[in-house]
Amino acid sequence: MRAFVWRFGNALGYPFFMKETQAPAKFETDPGLCGGCRHCRRVESSRGTVFVFCELSLSDPGFAKYPRLPVLECRGYEKKDAGA
Repeated sequence: MRAFVWRFGNALGYPFFMKETQAPAKFETDPGLCGGCRHCRRVESSRGTVFVFCELSLSDPGFAKYPRLPVLECRGYEKKDAGA
């Protein structure tokens, strides 16, 4: 397919040589309560995507490992210590 676009690209309206563009900046969703919870851990993948991991999920299956954001209410919420 690549050769087809290169050979016939001009006929299709594409330039012969296409520049690679940078990916747009990733939008980070407001984590809601998780942002201020002591059980929350921020996890970044090798591709740069950021996830919120709930450490309460390790001991209680009622908590999602990676909750849908923003979290507006949570029975396990505990405010982070000011020094942490």
